[in-house]
Amino acid sequence: MALRLVRRRRREGGVVVTLPAPVAQLLANVVRDLGEVIAAPPPGEVRDRLFPRAYLDPTEERAEQEFQSVVHDDLVRTRLEAIAAVVGDLDGGSAAGSDRVEIALDDDAADRWLTVLNDARLTLGTVLEVTEEDPLEFPDDDPRAAGAEMYGLLSMLQGELVEAVLEQLPETGTDDPGSS
Repeated sequence: MALRLVRRRRREGGVVVTLPAPVAQLLANVVRDLGEVIAAPPPGEVRDRLFPRAYLDPTEERAEQEFQSVVHDDLVRTRLEAIAAVVGDLDGGSAAGSDRVEIALDDDAADRWLTVLNDARLTLGTVLEVTEEDPLEFPDDDPRAAGAEMYGLLSMLQGELVEAVLEQLPETGTDDPGSS
């Protein structure tokens, strides 16, 4: 049986993320680093993935600049607020034994986590040049191996969180979140 990091709280609502304490600390550091990238993205592929163009037509450069002048600062601010909240969640998680941290997330917090995890995966995946065709495997002595492991953790955590959030949604055509 695979280790589950996220479980749905039935009575209280929301979800609980349970992480080994060193993983929670490492994840908090990755998210803090993401904040630095969001605040001052390097030019190139990482910036393009995190802040894609609204206008792909090169003749619409003026419209693209106008669009960016309207939305970019708000997008950065919103992402940095989400990052700060996730770091706060990770740093403020309750001890679940001496080696684990539990973080209870309401639905809004789970949405913030999904946004931050997605941005972290996009950033790391771009740096590692992740593609659907090539497996993300590096020899242990390759400096990218640690990044590949973190990418795997981010992917697993995001996937479990999506599943837990989807569990509470009502079936199509019903108004009852509990109907199955």
